[in-house]
Amino acid sequence: MENPIDGGEFVYLSGFGNHFSSEALAGALPVAQNSPLVCPYGLYAEQISGTSFTSPRNRNLFSWFYRIKPSVTHEPFKPRVPGNGRILSEFNNSNSSANPTQLRWKPLDAPDSPTDFIDGLSTVCGSGSSFMRHGYAIHMYTANKSMDNCAFCNADGDFLIVPQQGRLLVTTECGRLKVSPGEIAILPQGFRFSVNLPDGPSRGYVAEIFGTHFQLPDLGPIGANGLASPRDFLVPTAWFEDKSYPGYTIVQKFGGELFDAVQDFSPFNVVAWHGNYVPYMYDLNKFCPYNTVLFDHSDPSINTVLTAPTDKPGVALLDFVIFPPRWLVAEHTFRPPYYHRNCMSEFMGLIHGGYEAKADGFLPGGASLHSCMTPHGPDTKSYEATIARGNDVGPCKITDTMAFMFESSLIPRISQWASESPFLDQDYYQCWIGLKSHFAVTKTSPENPSLGNGD
Repeated sequence: MENPIDGGEFVYLSGFGNHFSSEALAGALPVAQNSPLVCPYGLYAEQISGTSFTSPRNRNLFSWFYRIKPSVTHEPFKPRVPGNGRILSEFNNSNSSANPTQLRWKPLDAPDSPTDFIDGLSTVCGSGSSFMRHGYAIHMYTANKSMDNCAFCNADGDFLIVPQQGRLLVTTECGRLKVSPGEIAILPQGFRFSVNLPDGPSRGYVAEIFGTHFQLPDLGPIGANGLASPRDFLVPTAWFEDKSYPGYTIVQKFGGELFDAVQDFSPFNVVAWHGNYVPYMYDLNKFCPYNTVLFDHSDPSINTVLTAPTDKPGVALLDFVIFPPRWLVAEHTFRPPYYHRNCMSEFMGLIHGGYEAKADGFLPGGASLHSCMTPHGPDTKSYEATIARGNDVGPCKITDTMAFMFESSLIPRISQWASESPFLDQDYYQCWIGLKSHFAVTKTSPENPSLGNGD
C-alpha cells in the first residue's frame, strides 16, 4: 500500500483483503487510535462494518472514515416516488416463478427516456431473501444518464458490476473508480456510491449477494499462483468534496424497495480512511487461466475469479467465472463444454466477441439461464463444426471473447419482468433441435469384440 498505482486521474491501491490506509490531506488519519476526542482537521470519525463485531479476525470486515460531516446528517427516509418495481430482493411465488426451461435474452436496448443506473436496474432472477441474509439476485442494467445530485446505497448486499457497454465512473466514500467493459467493480453492502456515464449509454450485468462477501477461491493443487492474482485488485484512494449540495438525495435499497433521504452535502466527504472493507475493481484480462494440457475438458470451476461461499465446504452461494481468451490443446477431446446437467444453476453473459459453445444467438449484452438439472451444452452448429474437424486438429487459440457465468447452488426464480420481456428469446430451444443421432453399430467394435448389432 506504500506504492499507489497511477491510473491517470484515478489513483489506486492494490491487493485483495488487505488493510489499507489512504488520506487526501496529509495528517488526516489519526495516529495510534481510531476515535480520538478531536480528529485531525476537525473531522468526524465514523466506522462501517461489513460483518458482525465478533466475527473471527480473519473474516472481520470494517473500515474507519474521517469525514467533514457524518452520514447520519440527513432527513428521514421516505419511499422513493416513482420507485423501481423491477428490482427484487425477496423471491417467492408472489413476485417470481420457477421455470426449468433453458432461457436466453437478447441484448437490451438503450432506454427511450433519461434513465440513470438506479432506475435502469432490472432483476432477471434470484433466490432467497435479503431479510434472511441468505441468497442472491441477478440484475441487468441499461442507463443513458449519469446520477445527478444523488447517491445509491445498497443495504441488502454486495454488488458485483460487469459493464458490457460504456465505461462507468464510480464515486464511492473511499474514492473513485473508472471501470471499463472487461473490468468489474465490487461495491460492498452499505457503501454510498454514484455512477456517471462518460461514454453515454451503458449496459451490463450485476450480481448481488445477501449475507456474505466475495473472496478469492482456494487454489488447491494449483499451488500458490494462477487465476486471479491478489495484487491485481485495485482499491480507490481517498478523494473528497467539500461544498454545499442543497437537495442532495441518498437512495437506499432496503429489502428490494427504494427509499429517499435528503441532505445538503455530498456523501463523498471522506478526507481519509483505513480498513479492509472497501470497494474494489479488477481487470479480467489479467486473469491467468488454467486448462487441459492432454485430454478431456476441464470443469468451469477452474475459471473462478471470485466466490461467495456457503457454510458447506465446496458449495458456493455464487461463483463468478469467466471464459477468457486461451489456448485449446486437448487431444482426442471434444474441446467445447460438454453436454451436462448440474446441481448448480448457471447464468451466463457475454461482454464481447463470441462464445465457443454457441455459434449463433448468444450476443454481447445478452444472457442465458440454465437452471439446476436442466440439460444444456453446445448448439447444433458448434457441435457439428467441432466433430467435423476430427482428431487431427492442432492447438488453437480462442480469441476476441470474454464470457462469464454467475453460478449458484440455490435454484433461481425468474422475475416477472424477465419472463415477460420482449428480449426473451422464444426460439432458444431451436439451437439444439437440429442435433441428430450419429449412432452407428457395426458387427464388431474394436474396443469390444463382443458388441454386436443387436442380432
